[in-house]
Amino acid sequence: MKTVHEVCESTGVTRKRLFYYDRIGLLKPSRRDGPQKSKLYSEKAVEQLKQILVYQDAGLRLAEIREILTADHDRRREILEDVLARLHVEHARKEEEIRAAESLLRAYAGKE
Repeated sequence: MKTVHEVCESTGVTRKRLFYYDRIGLLKPSRRDGPQKSKLYSEKAVEQLKQILVYQDAGLRLAEIREILTADHDRRREILEDVLARLHVEHARKEEEIRAAESLLRAYAGKE
């Protein structure tokens, strides 16, 4: 079992973020120990945290991650396909914003 400090150190996750995941039910401590009810995490929980981080790096939202962690193989594929479609739309929107900002900058530069 690992303490909060050990989990944070080994994964790079902040204490605040780990406690937030606990509060929203995404990653619960494996058990609580001692008079202060310190949170302890099993290796399985730490591996789940690492998987959560992989999903976040891939652009999944926390609600999507919560669902994918308990989904069967086919549902996981559907979720990932939906995420990919959403990311393509967001990417296209960002490219439009970049073009608009570049156009504004060119117009601003031409008025000097």
